[in-house]
Amino acid sequence: MSDAAADGERQSRSSTLAITVEELRRRNANALVIDVLFLFTTGFLTILALQGAWPAAIAAIPLVTFLLFAWRSSMAFLVANLFTIVVAAVATVTGYVPF
Repeated sequence: MSDAAADGERQSRSSTLAITVEELRRRNANALVIDVLFLFTTGFLTILALQGAWPAAIAAIPLVTFLLFAWRSSMAFLVANLFTIVVAAVATVTGYVPF
């Protein structure tokens, strides 16, 4: 690999990181609090969905709606929601959630 190609790769990585950091700086505290509440609600609905057939039916529509919103919002937010679902499901199945 030539030095010019390596420099271009380093610049693209650093510019991507700079864009990500800048986007986080643009967001205010209220938007971050809303995102945390959104993730908390996603986790709660996941726990509810694992409690049986009727709770799963109740939680299905809001979970699908939240995931659709996250998908249209940004890839990072969708990944955060999917990670929250996995963590909530594992915590519920292993008994860490008091239900």
